Amino acid sequence: MATKQEIQNIKTNIEKTIQGLQTNLKEFRYENGGFVKPNTLYSIYYTLTKQEIYLTGIQNSSNSRIIRKDKPDTLFSQYSNIKTFVRQDYPKTTPANPSESDYRIGRITRYFTKKTNEVNGKVFEITEKDFGNQNNLYDYTAFEWRISGKKLEVNRDNSATLRNVQSEFPNITKTVFPLQLWIPPKNSPDDVQNKLNRLKKT
Repeated sequence: MATKQEIQNIKTNIEKTIQGLQTNLKEFRYENGGFVKPNTLYSIYYTLTKQEIYLTGIQNSSNSRIIRKDKPDTLFSQYSNIKTFVRQDYPKTTPANPSESDYRIGRITRYFTKKTNEVNGKVFEITEKDFGNQNNLYDYTAFEWRISGKKLEVNRDNSATLRNVQSEFPNITKTVFPLQLWIPPKNSPDDVQNKLNRLKKT
């Protein structure tokens, strides 16, 4: 059965809704198969994923439940009810944390996402696991990212990567910059300068 959080996600990620309808005798069933009593208040939600979902109560009801028509009577419902309600995980912000091994290799793969319906929406970093369990309310991208090597070369390569990603994720540069996560080679001029800067602060 759908959780309260899943119900809330349905109510907030919609294209339109029809509120305050009433059920007829043996018109709807609950997820457990039992019939919904006649004259039960319900609403219809047309989601961003092109589903037609029926919930008891109205949009601000705290105890809404998913119900389904016993006999679909519209083309939309016949199509959408072929699919059962599937629980989807929502990606969480998880910044990359390269290991010493990653720095020896010099590159990592980074994963990012944003909401599908927000062209200029916030872009945030996620784990490989979240990237693999994609939610159709979000757009996803992944790319290789240099984290060690000569500063100019790293800056050049990572800048090129960001330019490629910006066509679909315009706000990626608000989250990521070319030298993010980069550490200069040991005993290189940049490394020495970093050490001197730290000494000055102590």
